[in-house]
Amino acid sequence: MNIRFEGILTPTVTPLDEKERVDELGFVKHLNRLIDNGIHGIYLLGTSGEFVSLTNAERQRAMEIAVNAVDGRVPIICGVMDSSTQRVVQNIELAQEFKIDAVAATPPYYYPATSDADIVEFYTTIAQSTDLPVIIYNIPVMVKTAIKPEVVRELAEEQENIVGIKDSTGDWTNFLKMLIYLGDHENFSILLGSYTMAGVAIMFGAEGAVISISNVDPKRSVQLYNAAKNRNIDEVDRLQKQFMGLSQLYTYGSAPSCLKACLEVLGVCRDCTTSPLLPIGETEKGELRKLLTEYGVI
Repeated sequence: MNIRFEGILTPTVTPLDEKERVDELGFVKHLNRLIDNGIHGIYLLGTSGEFVSLTNAERQRAMEIAVNAVDGRVPIICGVMDSSTQRVVQNIELAQEFKIDAVAATPPYYYPATSDADIVEFYTTIAQSTDLPVIIYNIPVMVKTAIKPEVVRELAEEQENIVGIKDSTGDWTNFLKMLIYLGDHENFSILLGSYTMAGVAIMFGAEGAVISISNVDPKRSVQLYNAAKNRNIDEVDRLQKQFMGLSQLYTYGSAPSCLKACLEVLGVCRDCTTSPLLPIGETEKGELRKLLTEYGVI
């Protein structure tokens, strides 16, 4: 399967209204803003997209709206995470109906895997259930299961349509092992889920990054990728330092709440979140406006 995902992919928020329905106008505006600023792909219904909290009907609306709005301009990877193998397979079948370009899955949550064999069996089953490219999503802090680099290598070698990993461990040794094992694999992409590691990891050989801060600052995120691909160390250092400052936006609440508050300040969409997540208060939004102004986002 000759597919290689590269660049900055935005794990997009899912704009909502006060009844937790997808806000189509806000979503389309946000997706167009991302693409207009050079984002290389959309990572739909991930952690930033509140996939676990949305109803099935709103997940479907999010897919439909995103596919129509993006209209093939960039690839869409859709999260299909769920609590069991068969529920993930059902989510993949739905994604296929909407002509999503690829799917991404963590190991099932709530009942964590107890062995590497569990993880291999899970990804083998879902990969064999579809012709779509499959991205492994490694985020143990959220799902209580860590996927070893050796397991990733085994899956990439055995399943043709397992074509990449989003590694959100923030573990540099973990990344280096995967780079050694799979850096020369012609159809496998190593994508970092950490903005603090993204620039240096891309310089070392990662194909790209899936970073939530690109919802707020897509332009600088793409600049970071370009600088890293060109091995411009000084520029990567400058941009990474700016992202470290801008990342103060995450200190005001849950990540989706913080991101949506910034997007409301920017006039992109409303700040509505899925209950029990709470929107950020007006005082805090004022502080976010100052932060976004300081770093040139406004």
